[in-house]
Amino acid sequence: MLYSKTAQYSIQSMLFIAANNSEQNILVRDVAKELGLPSSFLSKILQTLSRYGFLNSVKGPKGGFSLSEKGAASSIAELVAVVDGPMNFDMCLAGFSPCSEENACPFHEEWKRIREEIRELVNSKNIFELAKEMPIRYRTLLTGVAEEAPAKKKAAKKAPAKKAAKKAATKKKK
Repeated sequence: MLYSKTAQYSIQSMLFIAANNSEQNILVRDVAKELGLPSSFLSKILQTLSRYGFLNSVKGPKGGFSLSEKGAASSIAELVAVVDGPMNFDMCLAGFSPCSEENACPFHEEWKRIREEIRELVNSKNIFELAKEMPIRYRTLLTGVAEEAPAKKKAAKKAPAKKAAKKAATKKKK
């Protein structure tokens, strides 16, 4: 695993909040429900992200969390560094210690290349850019703005027709 559950939940929730960032604040319980994450644990994570300036936090009836400018401009590596510390990919894939250029394991050269690709990946885009690439499901769960899928549209059109047919059948019986 590249990083802890805390870091994973941080990434998921930040991307979700960024994808659904609107005029309204997003409640922890909504994020937890939609992503299937434990609410109390997520609450602590979001409070930490707010304390470090990645999220804006508002208390009260219209409270919740929203993406801050800092959060929108941050990379995944910066986000993970807040909750897990700097990402460390220098560990040996085979578990040898020490594993270095002078004392290399059989995976060393290939793992070194992959580590560099991962470093580049987690630093290449900011949270806001990544959120725009989120699947439509995650971008519209809270806003409800999404275009319905074609299958859902057909089902929605059939539902009133089914009700009307059922009503007509009931009238014929009487």
